[in-house]
Amino acid sequence: MKKLVLSILVILGFMTVVNAQTTPFKDYVGKYVFAAGSPVAEVTMTAEEAALVINSAMGSTPLEKKGVDTFYLAQYDALVIFKRASDKSVESVSIAVQGMELVGKKEAASSIAGTKEEELAVPMLMNKEMLFSKKWNY
Repeated sequence: MKKLVLSILVILGFMTVVNAQTTPFKDYVGKYVFAAGSPVAEVTMTAEEAALVINSAMGSTPLEKKGVDTFYLAQYDALVIFKRASDKSVESVSIAVQGMELVGKKEAASSIAGTKEEELAVPMLMNKEMLFSKKWNY
């Protein structure tokens, strides 16, 4: 019984560490669409190797965090500011570059969002056969 409790605590600790690693940028991750006629039609924000990365038809570049919801895009000497709705969710991004302000609206998250986290957590916790089996090697 002690081994079972210890195993569950280890699994929960692992999930906490994995979740903490993805948390800092998960609010920003997604697709942002700009107005018709804008120099950029859309950008996608991804979290890669502990950095927020902006991806567009012009390429991919990591953003430097400057403050709460504020980043710097060094390649274009641009300030990137995320705007939040009243419910604290990110609703848009504003990119100030070369005297222009480009505003992109965040698209609604697809049903696939969060799949990586679910792929990790659900099998470990929900696989009762493995969890309660006596086949564990201690």
